[in-house]
Amino acid sequence: MKISIITPAHNEENVIRDCIFSVKNLEIPQGFSIEHIVVADRCTDKTVEICKKMGVRVIIKKWRGNAADPVTEAVDLGVKKSDGQLIGKIDADTILPKNWLKEMLKHLDERTVSASSRVVTRTGKWWLDFLMRLRDINYRIAPLGEEPRGAARLINRRLLDKIGGFDPRWQSWDTCLDRKIRELNYKSKLIKNIVALEYRPSLTIQRIIRKQISQGKARKKMKMSFLRTLAHSIFRFRPFVLVGYLLGS
Repeated sequence: MKISIITPAHNEENVIRDCIFSVKNLEIPQGFSIEHIVVADRCTDKTVEICKKMGVRVIIKKWRGNAADPVTEAVDLGVKKSDGQLIGKIDADTILPKNWLKEMLKHLDERTVSASSRVVTRTGKWWLDFLMRLRDINYRIAPLGEEPRGAARLINRRLLDKIGGFDPRWQSWDTCLDRKIRELNYKSKLIKNIVALEYRPSLTIQRIIRKQISQGKARKKMKMSFLRTLAHSIFRFRPFVLVGYLLGS
């Protein structure tokens, strides 16, 4: 069985090597094969050059379409240009443990569209990493529980097609996908005992705030309730999600 791993990348020259190495080092079960595809989305740095030197298939995307989120657009393009029966979606700044694939495969079945590993974010900045560790603890103990994230997923293409695939109109592709999966009575699983590392040395407080505001606007667009968004902002310690929700049209 073939697995197509899709990595959307926009100017990721500082982190893409470790991502590719981690995919190359995956333990591949007998009967499976992997192709790694990087969708270079309007890159102006050395991302494409690095990927080609490392033997990764590169799809160069020079345009910005009408999609609400360029990541959704890039992932959708990668899926359409690949032919694996299973689809791995791995962010360019994500490093997988060697047993990631073997463990994810155990959890895909006839009702499970997506299996995601737990992801921890680190930056190399002690004060931001301290905040990230607090967030990790919060996810484990907060009343809302942990939810699947989009950085490291394995997806069943047949079931993905059955529920309509990726929609370029999605503002936040992983949240929208999981919501659609649940609405159609399929499953999206979070595999808590497998942890991938999201290494983001360029992360700043300003970027965190912008991301939260964007996610709040996405929640408003998806017609999530105000009370649910308020609870998310409080229990997740993500106040700017609420700000984005209130600013959303």
